[in-house]
Amino acid sequence: MQHKGLIALLAVTAVAVILAVISSLGGGPNANPLIGRPVLTGLASRLAEVEQVALIQGEAKTTLMRRDGQWVVAERGNYPADAQKLRQLLLGLAELVYVEPKTAEAQNYPRLEVEDAGAKDSKSTLITVSGQQGALLGEVIAGKPRADELGGGDDGVYVRKPGDAQSWLARGTLDLSDTPGWLDHALLDLPAAGVKEVLLTSPDGVKLTVTRAAPDDKFRLVELPKDKKLRNDDALDAIAGALAGLSLSDVRPQADFTWPKTGASRARFTFFDGLAVTVELTDQDKTSWARITAAGTGDSSAKAQDLNARTANWVYALPAYKAAMLKARLADMLAPAKSS
Repeated sequence: MQHKGLIALLAVTAVAVILAVISSLGGGPNANPLIGRPVLTGLASRLAEVEQVALIQGEAKTTLMRRDGQWVVAERGNYPADAQKLRQLLLGLAELVYVEPKTAEAQNYPRLEVEDAGAKDSKSTLITVSGQQGALLGEVIAGKPRADELGGGDDGVYVRKPGDAQSWLARGTLDLSDTPGWLDHALLDLPAAGVKEVLLTSPDGVKLTVTRAAPDDKFRLVELPKDKKLRNDDALDAIAGALAGLSLSDVRPQADFTWPKTGASRARFTFFDGLAVTVELTDQDKTSWARITAAGTGDSSAKAQDLNARTANWVYALPAYKAAMLKARLADMLAPAKSS
């Protein structure tokens, strides 16, 4: 009898556990019918139709548009967008699934960051996905992310549909950035291995020349005083490699940028194959902005034309550490004198 009682007790316990699991997953007769369903119904099957994605974050807006088969950022003069990042966003939107209803009270929206977008102090992001002729394919207010706390890989994000009071926790991940974050950041990749000479000219006309006669030679600094040493043995290699993996942090059309008549610095890179690349730099609003031109002889002529075609109409904000290499001065490169 005790054995049968134990079996019955285990059976009751098992049923209770199963019911608890079903309840936690949104099952049961009183479950919200939206639980487990896509937040943006039908988007997954219509991703090929997407022509525009607009994001409103506070007072800022980013518009990603498909133009002639290429994605561009409208707020940056239709500069190329990071297509892979956009693809991940669209997949993330298509995979969002309702998990649990949250507050329907407007005063509580800021806690989840799902308040109406567009206000100066709003932390939410209104995402609108459109097809041809502006046909709406999906729209959602994305709020605060919620990391997976149990290690199951189920990250979440708080969401709300525009015009709907009910907010939700949805399963999924959305990578949302400001406007510069959506740009294609790759700019140049010209490794130091091909560099013959770098001529740096500061705004006051002082020059630094990093040069070598053959690709296997070490770089030397022409202006290095005989009684001085470099602070860092790798300093010249770093300058020569400044155009390797060069990325932009922001971009503007040249037509919208006032280039100063004086005060700019210049870095001219000459390569063994005949390519010459000139980077002019000026500082505005604590940012180093650059314009890039190229010239070439022989086999490098086509390479120069291609580079100019990509850079001619743009001014680029460069990462601070790269700009510092391109604006290096002799005093910054010398080892301090030994104290007696």
